[in-house]
Amino acid sequence: MLSRRSALLAALAALPASRIALAQGRPELVVAQFSETRDLASIDPLRSLDFTIPGSLVFDPLIDRDTDGHLTPGLATAWTRTAPDTWRLTIREGARFHDGSPLTAADCAATLNYLLNPANRSGIRLQTIPLARAEAPDATTLVLTTSVPTGLLPDIVSGVPTLPAAQLADAAASWRTRPVGSGPWAIESWRPGERITFAATGTHWRLPNPPFPRITVKVVPEASTRVADLLSGGAQVAADIPPALLARVSRGRGVKLVTQAGARTQYLSFTFKPPFDDARVRRAVYHAIDRAALAEAVWGDLAEVATGAVPKEYGGYVPAFPTADHDPTRARALLREAGLTGPVPVELLAPPSESQAAQVIQAQLAGAGFEVRITPVESAAAIFDAGRLARETRGQLWMITALDNHVHDAVRPYAALYAGAGFLAPTFGYRPDERLATLLATYAGAEGAAQRGAASAAVMEVAKADSPAVYLAYPRMAYGVADAVEMPRTSHGRLDFGTLRPR
Repeated sequence: MLSRRSALLAALAALPASRIALAQGRPELVVAQFSETRDLASIDPLRSLDFTIPGSLVFDPLIDRDTDGHLTPGLATAWTRTAPDTWRLTIREGARFHDGSPLTAADCAATLNYLLNPANRSGIRLQTIPLARAEAPDATTLVLTTSVPTGLLPDIVSGVPTLPAAQLADAAASWRTRPVGSGPWAIESWRPGERITFAATGTHWRLPNPPFPRITVKVVPEASTRVADLLSGGAQVAADIPPALLARVSRGRGVKLVTQAGARTQYLSFTFKPPFDDARVRRAVYHAIDRAALAEAVWGDLAEVATGAVPKEYGGYVPAFPTADHDPTRARALLREAGLTGPVPVELLAPPSESQAAQVIQAQLAGAGFEVRITPVESAAAIFDAGRLARETRGQLWMITALDNHVHDAVRPYAALYAGAGFLAPTFGYRPDERLATLLATYAGAEGAAQRGAASAAVMEVAKADSPAVYLAYPRMAYGVADAVEMPRTSHGRLDFGTLRPR
């Protein structure tokens, strides 16, 4: 008899035909996307929670979010805090992977422990701090232990996908190119860098009869091309519509514009080499940027100016960054304190989607004593390239719109940007203030809105002085949608395929 692992691996070659039941004559949905896919060069579900496609179609989250952004049962039907550092989750009975095997608490534990292992280099590890360990005492019980007490554990694990333990044990790492999930759709085909097609399984516990039996997501970096695709009928949904193209969509025949809350942050950070190894120079950049004017110029009505580490609606919001902090005179004084006189030459890396914002920041920094040279990069991934960073001898500015906040709480940027295990420290050479480790642990363990607010303010007092990042804006999501598709508005910050309906 084949072991579960052997049976799963044997079934990979047969996917999706063995489990997928397509309804004949029903509509196919085509989506022209970019931000939720990036370049589709990888579909590794354990790479990052920033890439919600294909994860949101192929996988079920442990804990889901409803259209208002509130936590709701997913694979976990209930969750209870049994000790300050321990949570017990009840795993749904009857959920199955696309190969037909039952999904159990052991699969959930195996997935979480895999990404928590530093040797596996999962990008999700940084997004699940302070989760420390997962155990499955039986098929329907998942016990999660945290390194510090926290009431945020359900939020922190909410977006994590669950893979079969057998596939995670595959030495060939088949999940990186042929991941097996339990979601309403399975991967039918993938053309790296171009498109991915999903087919409905017809067996999902929540959505057994999806309104769109086949969905194709195309990666289209150029916004005008996405809009042209929509207006010509080549796509029924065009995502990531920038303000400059909103009117074109609104005037289009047979299409409509839908805007809703986003979960991304537009922010600027540094390569922490001279002159940006000096916090005074980083604070000078912060005071030099007029975030209100930047948001108006780039986003119009489609963004909220970042006055906190998270939007006002998220947990841990503290108005630590008032727009009144824009002060070019203070910026020039900080440069003098750092021993820098005359125009300070710096380089600003910007992917195509940030080109307009980069030009605005270039002009604003010039008024505060910086001489900025914009260096276009082909994608956000180029900013994070380890080889490039190793060759750099001077510090740089860089900006992206990312840092997806599936937690809807300040713990997400705090862990990513201020923690010693966050990505700024090992990747870009940031050395966090030693006080931040204790303050972050206190924040994670704070109970109640008042205590959390005070703990968040304490984090911000130290982090603002250190200034490893400048939060710029929180953009809304804008979609062009064919009239033949109904798209309800949501508040969880991602494209929710399960709510789309043909008209």
